[in-house]
Amino acid sequence: MAASPSTTNGTAFVTVTAKVSIVMGIVATLYAAVQVLVALLVLHGGATDSVLAFLATQPSPAGVRWVLSHLVAITVGLLLVSGAFLAVSVGLLRRRAWGWWGFVAFLVLGAAANFGVIAVIDALFAWIDHLPKAPDAASLAAELAALRRLSLALAWATAVAFGALHALIVWQLCRPHVRAEFGWVQRSR
Repeated sequence: MAASPSTTNGTAFVTVTAKVSIVMGIVATLYAAVQVLVALLVLHGGATDSVLAFLATQPSPAGVRWVLSHLVAITVGLLLVSGAFLAVSVGLLRRRAWGWWGFVAFLVLGAAANFGVIAVIDALFAWIDHLPKAPDAASLAAELAALRRLSLALAWATAVAFGALHALIVWQLCRPHVRAEFGWVQRSR
């Protein structure tokens, strides 16, 4: 018996999406593992302590000091998140319900995180604006203001584009014929 066109399209969509995501998950996991190793090797010598001691004498945000004092934990967290994304991508490929739920959660949280990055970028530039200025730094201040506008514009464009892409993928994954591949039966009305 031949598959209906909607089932074939759903299968191809899920398979391609899962395979692309698996490749992205492998690359992200390997990259995060290298980050953990570099963090362990570089920070083992106490370089962070000297930077933190210097920052203690400067008007720096508490978030910067926190990130620097927790670099290894942050990189391990990124490794775990990358591994979890890889796992849900494999679950999606195998048509497991937990893979579907996990993948959708990653898409929604990823889109939200892109909008959160906008606030981080703005806060970083606000902190830079409050640093002591050199007397001849007027041109640097103008360049930083232009860089801030450009960075925020690109961050907004990226967040909107990826938000739309993620919403489109979630919408496709929520269609009845695709959900049926994961064991959800479409109820008749």
